[in-house]
Amino acid sequence: CRQSIYFETLAGVAACLEAMSRDPDIVMLRVKNRLHPRHDSGESGGYRNVAVNLRIVNSDTMALGVETHVCEVQLLLVDMAAIKNDEGHRRYVDFRNLRGE
Repeated sequence: CRQSIYFETLAGVAACLEAMSRDPDIVMLRVKNRLHPRHDSGESGGYRNVAVNLRIVNSDTMALGVETHVCEVQLLLVDMAAIKNDEGHRRYVDFRNLRGE
C-alpha cells in the first residue's frame, strides 16, 4: 500500500517523522529523504518527497496476520503535490525505468 500526507512546511514533515519514530506500533524500515539539500534531484526526475517504508505491528495487525506487510508513506510538501499528477507520475516511472530501477 502507498499513501501520501501533505504538509505546508518542512517543519510539518519533520514533526510527522518524529511522531512516526516514537510510535511503538510503527517499525520504520527505510527512509528516503528526497527533500535533503544534498539529494541529487536528477536521480528522481526532479521529484522530491520523503518516502518511509514501514510495518505496523500491534495486536490488531498480528490478529489479521498482516504485521509483516510493508507500506509506503510519502510525505510531500503541498507545492510538490500540486504538480504531482498522473502525467507527472508517468514521466517519473518512465524516467526510473530508463535508469533500470
